[in-house]
Amino acid sequence: MSTTAGVGYADLFRQDRSHPHWAHDYAQRLIERHGPERRVVIQTSMSPSGWFHVGNFRDTACAYLVHRALRRLGQDSLILLSFDDYDPIRPAQGARDPELTGYGGRPLGAATERSTRICRRYIAELKRMGICPPEADADGRVPAEFGWQTHYQHERYLAGTYVPLQRRYLRGAGKLGRLLGQVPEHLFSVYCEQCGRGGTRTLRLGRDRVRYACDSCGTLTTTRRVELVKPAWALDWTLRVTHERIDCEPAGQDHCSAGSTMDRTRAIYREYLRAYQPVIVPYGLVRQSTDTGKVSGSRGGGLTLTDLLRVMPPRLILFLYGRPNCLSDFRISLDFAPFVAAYAAYDRFLAQVRAGERRATALHGLIASEDADTGPQPGMRHVLGLLQSHCYDVDRVIALLGPAAAERVRHARAWLAAHGRCWIDRTVQEVPGDLPGGGDLSARWTRAWYRTLYLTLFGTESGPPLRRLTELFGRDALAAAVRVHAERGERPLRERVLSQLRPGDGDAG
Repeated sequence: MSTTAGVGYADLFRQDRSHPHWAHDYAQRLIERHGPERRVVIQTSMSPSGWFHVGNFRDTACAYLVHRALRRLGQDSLILLSFDDYDPIRPAQGARDPELTGYGGRPLGAATERSTRICRRYIAELKRMGICPPEADADGRVPAEFGWQTHYQHERYLAGTYVPLQRRYLRGAGKLGRLLGQVPEHLFSVYCEQCGRGGTRTLRLGRDRVRYACDSCGTLTTTRRVELVKPAWALDWTLRVTHERIDCEPAGQDHCSAGSTMDRTRAIYREYLRAYQPVIVPYGLVRQSTDTGKVSGSRGGGLTLTDLLRVMPPRLILFLYGRPNCLSDFRISLDFAPFVAAYAAYDRFLAQVRAGERRATALHGLIASEDADTGPQPGMRHVLGLLQSHCYDVDRVIALLGPAAAERVRHARAWLAAHGRCWIDRTVQEVPGDLPGGGDLSARWTRAWYRTLYLTLFGTESGPPLRRLTELFGRDALAAAVRVHAERGERPLRERVLSQLRPGDGDAG
């Protein structure tokens, strides 16, 4: 057993800062605990109450970074992604979400279509991140030799996967209650056999049966269907840890404080299960922009991995999650200043990697492949400026910067389309005046005529220099666009520029 079992919750936050990265510290603890022959199982779990967002992803990112650290230290490991879709749907959420109408109090997995869509989207995002193996199917299922497993708790509970342990917990309810300081009947809830809802009161516990009253449909009965008896969260976690032989799990710091799940369940592992509590990787909050609270998927509105992947490569996203200590809070925003700053920080990081700096090299080994390019890239601010001045012509900007910058240019264009301020969007509701010589571009132009030309072509008062427009479109096309506007009031070049900026949602590289 652990020699630090009685230290208290503060021990959960202990770190050895001599390691080049915090993930190496947790990996080394696991190697020392289990020896070199054991395949280490790292669980990342989350409830599909709403779209998984950038806060949820920190759980998976921490698991992945420790997994990578173990692999680099020569230890075999596996990531187990657990979707906690046997958790009940809160009545308020059931009332707020039309897709959950009538499902309030039932397991999240009962709303099959919705739950499947949410989980599959996250699996697809993790594949794009290079975290979930590409060989996995849409539900994340793949043979264990690929170092990955995906479990759906609604499916596993109803299949009776945990029944032997559920019965063991029912037999030991008295002791478990004393260890957790709770009434034994409060440690379990039953999904009603008649209405399927979890709004039940446990009246009496038996060794293999539970008597309960349902507040939803009024049923008063005794069930022998142990798979419907769901332990309270603290016990549910220890049950699954025991069955899956989980060795490590990230957890938000709110689950690691005094009196929290990770603190109170130490006694369960020590005095009831006679086993190690998994190595816990506590992590701080991910906040957005100037928000003071954490992101909430069930309330909606949070950034998702899809939002980040449109405008950043996976290795940059992993850098943002791996750079701060896991104990620290950090912010993610796609506003202009933090977006450009993220790229600038990543470019400085790559320069440190090229220079052989120890900590940068260690982090790079966790987030990128051995042959990943660490060469210099044009700054994101510069790329955004070039795209603006070249009317969002991606191919032309790539030709200027070189093919190595193609990915960054495409991400920059995607950011401009979704989050930036396009010069052509600043439309002025004004009828343009006459141009000299019907728009003769060889004439000597005044400032007023320039303004009239941009109003004619784009409906704006300004834009890229005329020489740049001539270079991009040619004099004949500019003159033809002036004539089209005079004859039909249309602006074909405006539409052409907008099509360059917003060619389609799937074009973010």
